[in-house]
Parts: sequence; C-alpha cells; structure tokens
Amino acid sequence: MIALSTSDVSLPLPNALVHAAVRHAERQAALTAAYLKASDLIVRVNGRLPAAFLLELAAVLELALWEQQDLRRHIDVDLPTYRQAADHLAARCSKGPEEFADLQAAQLSLQVLRVWAEHFAWDAPDLLGAEVVLSDVDDDYLDLLARFVWTHRNELAYIVLKD
Repeated sequence: MIALSTSDVSLPLPNALVHAAVRHAERQAALTAAYLKASDLIVRVNGRLPAAFLLELAAVLELALWEQQDLRRHIDVDLPTYRQAADHLAARCSKGPEEFADLQAAQLSLQVLRVWAEHFAWDAPDLLGAEVVLSDVDDDYLDLLARFVWTHRNELAYIVLKD
C-alpha cells in the first residue's frame, strides 16, 4: 500500500490501483509518442514540449480512442468529446507555452484519469488487449454469477491462468 500525502491529509492507495495507474501512464505515453512521431510535431518544436501539454494531448488522444471503440456511450460522465477537447487544446496552444507552464494546467488529463480509474477494468488492457467498461451491476445478477462460479469452480479451475 502506498500513501499519497499532502499537508492536509494522507490517503492510502491500494497497490493494484498504483500499478494500474503506472501501466495506464505507460500506454498513454506510447500513444502520445506514436502520435508525435506520425505528426512530425516533435521535429517542428525542436523536441521541446511542456509536460502539461503532453499530459493534455494524451488525454485528448485517449478520448479519441474511447470514441473509436464506442466506449463513451457506456460511461455517463461529464467529459468533453474528442472534437471539443482537441479544439480546446488547439486554442490553448495558440496562447503560447505559458498556457502549459505547470502541471496544474493539465486538468483534462486528471479528469480522464479519474474516469478511467472509476469506470474501467484496470487490468483489462494487459489481460485482454482491450479496455473494458464496468457498470453498476444488479445484485440479483451478481448473486446468480456467484452461484454459477461456485457451482462450476472445479471446471473453471482448468481455465484460470496460474502465476
């Protein structure tokens, strides 16, 4: 367990969340790097981009992926569309680098991370190669699923991966 400490409070974070957030950040970095390489943007700015801009770009690109995969319709949250976010990022870029002077300027990135942590299966991309949206589950369905798993636990043991 890791604790996130501020001057006001110490918040314990489960190891699973910390590890999932690291893997998520790695996927976002790879997505952003691929975009920058394909767009030639990194060459045009001489390899220097503010960290807050890179975080915001990663969030915009993730929104695009969610929309391409039709995941957004399964998440009832207040987030801009990809187009809105991309337009807003472009407008901020036109104001100059001071728009991304510190990490507080990466608010969309924080929103997207929060939505991902609250609505997505953290290990799905690594285990299944795809994002999985979690939704509220009816208690009757959960009971039925639990009974099924318990009844067939011996058969299921043959398909569960061992570490």
